[in-house]
Amino acid sequence: MHRGWGAAVFAAALGVGSAASAHEFECVKHVNGQLVARVDEYPTRLRFDYLLTNLHPSLESVAERVEDPVLAGYGWRFKYPTPLAVPVGGSAETEFLLQVGSYEDCKALAARDGADDGVFDTTFRVVWPLGEDQCIARLVCDPPFEPPPPPPPCEVDGPCAEPLVTRDEGFFKIHESALQQCLDAAPIELGGLGVVSTLPQALGVLWGSPTLYRDNMPRGAVDAARFLLARQYLVAHCNYKLFTTLPADPFLLENAWQALSGTQCQAMGTLRLKLRKYNAAWRHNPLPGDFDPGLPTPSHAESIADDFTQPSGLSCADGQ
Repeated sequence: MHRGWGAAVFAAALGVGSAASAHEFECVKHVNGQLVARVDEYPTRLRFDYLLTNLHPSLESVAERVEDPVLAGYGWRFKYPTPLAVPVGGSAETEFLLQVGSYEDCKALAARDGADDGVFDTTFRVVWPLGEDQCIARLVCDPPFEPPPPPPPCEVDGPCAEPLVTRDEGFFKIHESALQQCLDAAPIELGGLGVVSTLPQALGVLWGSPTLYRDNMPRGAVDAARFLLARQYLVAHCNYKLFTTLPADPFLLENAWQALSGTQCQAMGTLRLKLRKYNAAWRHNPLPGDFDPGLPTPSHAESIADDFTQPSGLSCADGQ
C-alpha cells in the first residue's frame, strides 16, 4: 500500500484537543523501499521509511505517541515531536538509515525482534486518544554469496585447454583500465536503465546503491531489481568482450538483457544470481598474458562514479 506517499507534510506539536474521537491514522513502513526486503551483500546500508497519514475525511488527527521500539535502540527518532497534529489529507514522514557491516551483524539485528531466525520484523506504532495502528516491515538476512572453488589444475602429462577467465564486479569496480577497455568495444545497453557509454556511468552501476538513488531517494522494487541485474549483466558483458568467456547457458545474456526492460522482479532476481555465479566461476584463473588490467584505483574509481539511473515509477508485475 502506497497511498499518501506523495502528500504534503505538515505537522505541529500541540496539546490533544477536544475532538479526540475524530482522530484516525494509518501508518506505512518500508525497508529499502519494500515491505519485505532481502539482503545478501555486506556491508550494506538499510533505509527504513515511515509514513503517517491522517485518514479522517474532514478533521485533523493528533498522534499522542509514535514509536519504533527496536530501532530506537539504534538511534531511531521520529522527525516530529508529539503530540503531533496532521491536517486533513496530510501526512508526516521520516527516514532512518542503518549500516550493517556483515551477515553476522544482520543476524544479530534480526534476533532483536525476539526470534533467532534471520528475519527481522520491526514494528512502527502510532497511538491516538481512541486507537492505534501498527505497521511492520520485514528484512530477511541471507548469507553472502559464495563463489565456486577454482577448477582443478590440468594434468601434468594430459591435454590442457586454455583456461576460462572471468572477473567479478569487485574486480571491475576498481580496475578502471579494464573497464574502459570493455567500453571501448561498444557501449553497453542496459534495457530500461539506459545505455552506458562512459567510464563514470559504468562505475556508477558498480558503485551505486541498489536501494537508493544518488539523491538518497529510495529505489522502488522494480528499479532495485533492474539495478542489481544490470550490475551483473555489465560485468558478464565485459567478461565476454575481454576474455571471450560465455556462460554455459547460451541464452543467459540475452534473457538478462531483455529482462532489464521488464517488470518481472522475481525473474530478474533469478537471472542476477545466475550471472553472478558465472562472473565468479573462473575469477581465480590467471588473466591472458596479453591483457593489462592496469593498477587498482578504488578511491579514484568511487570518486568519479556517476549513478545516472532515474526512477521508472513502475511496480513489479509478479507482486514481489
